[in-house]
Amino acid sequence: MDWNNIDLKNQYERSQNIIDSLSFETLLLEISCNVKNINSATVMAQFEADLQSRIESARDVMRANLQNIVNDALEYRNDD
Repeated sequence: MDWNNIDLKNQYERSQNIIDSLSFETLLLEISCNVKNINSATVMAQFEADLQSRIESARDVMRANLQNIVNDALEYRNDD
């Protein structure tokens, strides 16, 4: 799958998440690997870093596919 050119006619590609989910399991793994001194502040900082990373990735995907999304939305509206 080409994240820089999502085929919105393909049901599999169309159903993919724009933003990656962040599970407790993933967060705990990130904390155990990246946080030397574990406390409330460092855990929250790791969460914010993970969240920001996912937001930036989602923005990149949106920018790369914006015209595809606009075209598909216009086509959908015109079919009604």
